[in-house]
Amino acid sequence: MLPVALIFLLSCGATIALTLHRPYLYLRAREREVRVETYFLGALLGPVLILAGGLLTGGQVLDGLSGEGGLQPLGILTLFISMVFMSIFLDITGFFEACARAALRYAKADGTRLFFALYGVVSVLTVFTSNDIVILTLTPFVYYFARHAGVNPKPYLVAEFFAANTWSMALYIGNPTNILLASRFGFTFVGYTGWMLLPTLVAGTVNALLLYLVFRKEIRRPIRPVDLKPSAAITDRPGAVLGLLALGGCVVALALAPYLGLEMWRVSLSFALALLLILALRESYARALRRERNGSAVAEAVRRVPWPIVPFVLSLFVTVYALRVYGVTDRLGDVLLALSGGSEPLLAILYGASSALAANVLNNIPMTLAFASATGALSGAGLLAAALGTAIGSNLGANLTPIGALAGIMWMTILSGKEVRITFPEFVKWGLLVTPATLLVALGVLALQLALGSG
Repeated sequence: MLPVALIFLLSCGATIALTLHRPYLYLRAREREVRVETYFLGALLGPVLILAGGLLTGGQVLDGLSGEGGLQPLGILTLFISMVFMSIFLDITGFFEACARAALRYAKADGTRLFFALYGVVSVLTVFTSNDIVILTLTPFVYYFARHAGVNPKPYLVAEFFAANTWSMALYIGNPTNILLASRFGFTFVGYTGWMLLPTLVAGTVNALLLYLVFRKEIRRPIRPVDLKPSAAITDRPGAVLGLLALGGCVVALALAPYLGLEMWRVSLSFALALLLILALRESYARALRRERNGSAVAEAVRRVPWPIVPFVLSLFVTVYALRVYGVTDRLGDVLLALSGGSEPLLAILYGASSALAANVLNNIPMTLAFASATGALSGAGLLAAALGTAIGSNLGANLTPIGALAGIMWMTILSGKEVRITFPEFVKWGLLVTPATLLVALGVLALQLALGSG
């Protein structure tokens, strides 16, 4: 048991260390320099050490990769990458920036209106796309706008980050951890949202108010108006319409999939491939007419897809499978069940609080896989409580420290290249002022729902 647990911790530590200190590798490919993210290398360390130490056989590794109990690694990755591809293309058309510009125009010279308008736009975009995409695409824009407006960018950057990691709880597709948990426990798209919508609404409201109180002195200062026309951000209007139709249609289809007997990964893949085909035909038609286009939007969208998440997640499946084989995750589940005394509301709170803390030691994706595997002895309402509590912890835990999720580490990396610098202690200070209360109210609402049997 101990060697496997140490390998898991070492793998998670290596992932965090690489992402913090060496986030990218630069490889030469002919005359081009290719930038590769390094975080998946730490995860690969787990299976390598497990195989080298003889802790699992080759057959057992294949069992880990095939998944269990509803956890289908390739299906989960297909769903995530399909949704990300559609979101990235929509961002390439300028749609995300246009939404942010609309919020900024609404705010005019009022810092308070700017704060809440930006928080609202980030929240809405996150609900229907993904927290990772929103954070990575809007962070540079928020930073540059704040500079031109003559205000301290930190309150707005932190609000953007915290909003994305709070409102990502609402839908199945908002966070990779949601997809992992929903797949493991058999949630439908509508069923998941039925339980998580109210905790998300309450947590999002509390989160916004606490952030405003923390930064109110900076926020209340007058800002220099910046004339940014939302429509000017749209660089490809037909593409934006196509992207919205594809993404919106996919969300609706995902909600209907269980009633039609369709697997969700097949639905998302179908919409992504349909969009890809239409865009490829459009670009081919434009080239045939010799119309000049500024590069290929399809190629750019495919390039920006976070492909390293594939070996990252597959490696984690193998490592967590080893934890289950050697009884580590079962022991974790037994402890949490004993502490709950058989109370489902208390079990949800325990899973939520402990998973939020564990995310900041292990990172939220490996934590989610480990906690999902720890529920083997649970069934019925207890299993539901553990799953939903972990969903809340995996999302909100990312707001405690910048290492709670890969998005946080990448967010810090983006900012390190700008003139603004948010230190680790600064982030933790803001996280502790805001996140425990937000986590408590979200878990409190969930516990009340479980006690009443409503979702």
